[in-house]
This record gives sequence, structure tokens and C-alpha cells, in this order.
Amino acid sequence: MDTVNDRTLRDAGTPDAVWLPWLAQLGLKRLALADIFPPAAPAPRLVVVAPHPDDEILACGGLLAACVRQQLPTLVVAVTDGEASHGSGNRKASARLGAQRTEESHAGLLRLGVKPVSVIRLCLPDGKVASCMAYLTAQLKRLLLPGDVVVTTWRLDGHPDHESTGAAAAQACFAAGCSLLQAPVWMWHWARPGDTRVPWAGLAAFDIPQELAALKQHALRSHQSQLLDREGQGPVLAGNIVERAARRHEYFFV
Repeated sequence: MDTVNDRTLRDAGTPDAVWLPWLAQLGLKRLALADIFPPAAPAPRLVVVAPHPDDEILACGGLLAACVRQQLPTLVVAVTDGEASHGSGNRKASARLGAQRTEESHAGLLRLGVKPVSVIRLCLPDGKVASCMAYLTAQLKRLLLPGDVVVTTWRLDGHPDHESTGAAAAQACFAAGCSLLQAPVWMWHWARPGDTRVPWAGLAAFDIPQELAALKQHALRSHQSQLLDREGQGPVLAGNIVERAARRHEYFFV
């Protein structure tokens, strides 16, 4: 599909009132932590590769919190600082927004139990990750260890940064011998149940305990720059997106 544009991101999108009944009858494979991190696996580590601040929460905040709860090593790789989320074009304003979003990301991750020492920021240009694919792939190859479980955004998610990050992570995982889970984030926005552009047979669901689902919502509230109206543009994370973050399941292409 064509990548989403600014207007598409601010449309209402497909609501969970449509998605949830359809997903419930789809018979998806269920994932538990023991499936994602087999007991025999050496030194399991979760590595989350997030195109923008807040993607680590939207894509896998529940899984991340569950890993922290089980004292599994975690690493979050922040690809961009999200400075272009409101399309200002003003360098100083973009720098201020990037700094704000970095602080929000650290605050949200702390609410999940992830400390700043477990976060690496690559500071690639927001909206232009495709132009840095070779560099991003090389950095991920350097960071990944054999046996890591990598979670990132789906390669066909509709947002160019999500797609480029997913493709770079896939290349790095193949080279390093890592498992890869790809989370649809914007797909839920533009697709509809049964959409033939989506490989539903490869989708699996991770169950989130109620307290961790609440913790994920608490973490998302750290991202106020995305949740509040800014200069009359409306919130980037509008109602249906926030509603999806309250699900008791997270979904991954495996």
C-alpha cells in the first residue's frame, strides 16, 4: 500500500469495536513468555527497536513490562527522537519537540521499569529513516547478540519510518541469528478486518495481565506531546489509537 500521510494519521481510523470481535474469532496463535523466550535459550534478552518515542509503548509495552517483571535483560533502541511529529519545519521548534519527546520516552519507560541505562538513542532524522537504512542496519548488527528476541514495527505498517525500521531490523536479525517479532501499529488504523494486504496467518497474540495493561496505559500517558492538541492540529495519538493501547493483547507477525 502507499505509505500513510499526515492526513491519514489524523483520520479516525478503524475502531476497536470493529477489530476486537473479528480478532476474537480468528483463532490466532497465543504467545506466552515461555514461547518467546524458550527455557533452553541462552541468556535471553528483549531488544525493542522503536522508530519514534511512544512506539515502544504502542508496539509492545505489555511485553516489555512482562520481561522487566521477570527480570529479563532488556534494551530499547530509539531510532529517532520524533522531532517531526507536528511538521513544524522550524529547526528550533523541532529540536525542542525532539528533546521533549525524549524526556517523555524516558518517563514512560521508567513507568514500565526500564531505566535510561537500558536505552540507546540513535538520533536519526524523524521521517527520513529510509535514507539511513544502511547505517541503521549496521548499528543494529553491532548491538544484537545471538539469541536476542527483537521487537520492532511491521515492515508494511504504512508509515515510512516504521517500514524502514522493520526492514533494517529484519536484515540485522538474520545476520545476528536473532528472533524477530514485528508489531503492527498503524496497520490497525488503515486496514479493516480481512484486508487482503495483511498476512493474517502470520499474526500471533500475547496476553497481557490486567495490571500490566494498566501499567502500559500509565506509561503512554507520559507522551503528552502526542496526546494533547498542538497548534490546532489535534492530538497525534487520537482516541482510537489510545483505545488500542488498552487492549489485553498485543499482536505480532512472527
